[in-house]
Amino acid sequence: MKIASVISTVISSFAPFAFATDAQPGSDIPPVDYQYGMQLDVKQVLHRTDNTGKTGVVPTIMVYQDSKGEVHKIRFLEWGGKTSEQS
Repeated sequence: MKIASVISTVISSFAPFAFATDAQPGSDIPPVDYQYGMQLDVKQVLHRTDNTGKTGVVPTIMVYQDSKGEVHKIRFLEWGGKTSEQS
């Protein structure tokens, strides 16, 4: 029984680290507004605003990793995924 409590204590001591990694990727990076013609080096998209339930032109933020491994955040406009007939 004593071993179970020691194991439980050790496992629970790692809980703050598990919750710390749940933050949105790039949350500490200010977004850059996209300008027409910008050259983007996107290797992997880490996070993107979900606009499936929105109608019309809506702001979107995309966090991505470039080919050098650096993380960037960009803001742009796109059409929402919901049409007025789906309301």
